[in-house]
Amino acid sequence: MSVENNNQDLPDLGNPPASNEEGQNAIQYSDEGVFQYLKDKGYEGNAIDDIFAKPEPVIETKEVNPWQDVMDEGDVAYLTYKKETGRGRKEYESLQTNLDEVSPLEFARQQVINESGMKLSKEQIDEYLESELGINDLSELNTSDLVKLSKYGKPIKDARLEEQSKYKQPLPKTEVPQNQNTNQDEYVQLANGTFMKKSDFETAQQNQINHNKMVQEAVNSVTATSFKIAIDDNGEQKELNYDYNYSDTDRSSAMSMVTDLGKYVQDTYQSEQGFNHKRFAEDVFWLDPKNRGAVINSIAHKVRAEAIEEVMKERGNVDYENRNNNLSNQEKPKIMTVKEIFNQNR
Repeated sequence: MSVENNNQDLPDLGNPPASNEEGQNAIQYSDEGVFQYLKDKGYEGNAIDDIFAKPEPVIETKEVNPWQDVMDEGDVAYLTYKKETGRGRKEYESLQTNLDEVSPLEFARQQVINESGMKLSKEQIDEYLESELGINDLSELNTSDLVKLSKYGKPIKDARLEEQSKYKQPLPKTEVPQNQNTNQDEYVQLANGTFMKKSDFETAQQNQINHNKMVQEAVNSVTATSFKIAIDDNGEQKELNYDYNYSDTDRSSAMSMVTDLGKYVQDTYQSEQGFNHKRFAEDVFWLDPKNRGAVINSIAHKVRAEAIEEVMKERGNVDYENRNNNLSNQEKPKIMTVKEIFNQNR
């Protein structure tokens, strides 16, 4: 038996409507009918009771820092710096020094090491500074002395300030280029953290192989070198030729340098104290054949002059000794008594 009502759009949920106490029609629903209705609407539960099931309580686990008891404010400050910048302990320690509070003498001492390229003791460095800057005693500095030291060591301080400024900035984040038509697998990550297209990387590798091959062939072709010096031989100009044959060790050394010139420069002239400009300038001077030839020519003349002087000195000593020996070997006139003369004449 069906009952007509005004809710024509409601589905049949199992039970006919009944009248409430007020005489109005009330609709009653069965669990099966409601569940079927929800299923038709997309509900994925297995039973209507799942709707009213209470979810299991989520137990939050708090991560414990095993180092919390031993960390001090300095450790926390460093770890915060590392997290924000991605830099390490060396950079952090560098930022802890107020360079304006560092004595100008310290910068000046470092400048001596950079300029000389020598391993000097503190006493030797101070002796040089006193002589070079006209300072009487580094243990008793006046204002004039401090200004001199500050000017002399300024390049070192400026380099440190620039370094600190860099260390305050986060390391640049390396991101793979985003392109809708580009697959991330087509990129390779280089040693410095940057990315390069795989095709470009393979091309660069092949170019490097070809470059090394040409360098090897060029180095192997260098077997000997020669240089000439002009001399005055009793008013006559003569030219002397001197040759040098390169050994396998020489060629191996040359190969390692020219294969990766940037790495050679970095390893040879760069240190924690900065770039050794003095040594670099001296070595670059030898790259010019004219400069190299002039120096070798000058050295050869000096060596030749000293050798001639030595030979002449030794020859003079030999002649002097020979003359003495010749005189000693000559027969001396025999002195005879009167009796011997008389008997000889008989």
